[in-house]
Amino acid sequence: MSIQQIKDICISKLSRKRKLVIQYALDFPDKVVLMRMEEFAHHLGVNPATVVKACKAVGLNGFFELKELLKQEVQLTRVDSVFTGMIREVKSQDNPQKVAQDAILGDIMMLQKTYEAMDFEVMEKIARAIISSNHTYIVGLAHIGLVAKYMERICRSAVPQIHASTEYHGELFLNMDHFSDKDVVVGICLDKCQNQTIEALKFAKQRNATTVAIVDSNLSPLLEYSDLFILINSSHSYYFGAMVGAYSVVNAIFYSMANILKEETVARFKFFRDMSEKQNIYKI
Repeated sequence: MSIQQIKDICISKLSRKRKLVIQYALDFPDKVVLMRMEEFAHHLGVNPATVVKACKAVGLNGFFELKELLKQEVQLTRVDSVFTGMIREVKSQDNPQKVAQDAILGDIMMLQKTYEAMDFEVMEKIARAIISSNHTYIVGLAHIGLVAKYMERICRSAVPQIHASTEYHGELFLNMDHFSDKDVVVGICLDKCQNQTIEALKFAKQRNATTVAIVDSNLSPLLEYSDLFILINSSHSYYFGAMVGAYSVVNAIFYSMANILKEETVARFKFFRDMSEKQNIYKI
């Protein structure tokens, strides 16, 4: 059963309340996937049993199966809208300066909205979990590998046990084999979510590791397997727009870690400064 097959069914032949349930789900899938059945029924002013009967009337086992189909539809639509939006943006503008201005303003607005919605208690929990971990593995594949490598580089300024997995298959599989209940596994997915990132976080959950998701959608499949998560408020106007938010979040996590490890951080940067001066690395 698919959403298209449901659409092909003559919904008009359903009873009024059942038609209301199915039609609303098809018209507003992004809203319905975030609701529990009781909330959905209350929102429509029907009995939860009516929701179940409506689902069965179109060949589904129940509300959960309907939500799973809607979730797939929302993800596919969202991915398509990213590329469609980018193409539309490129075609609609003949002024490179205006496009550059819009891109920077979009990033500023995205960071502002991310900041306003951020749960900084969660960010502190993530920082403390990384500090106390035996190992922290950061999974970021394809272009997200840039963020994963940056997180590895900057967080190793605070603690040494950080490992970034940016390659498919071999490297990732070897790291997965080391996952344990004393580790933290961070999964990063922006715009689209790679299946292997999902599988890695799921596997980490099975190994009882502390799992963290950095995503830009509250529909991200990573959330199902995360103990802690950070949501970047991306407008998706530009394909790489969420990357800016991800870098900013990584910076914030590092600064939280540095503050918790204040004495060690100060000593480490003094060591770095002294070594830099001794080796005459920078030209003043």
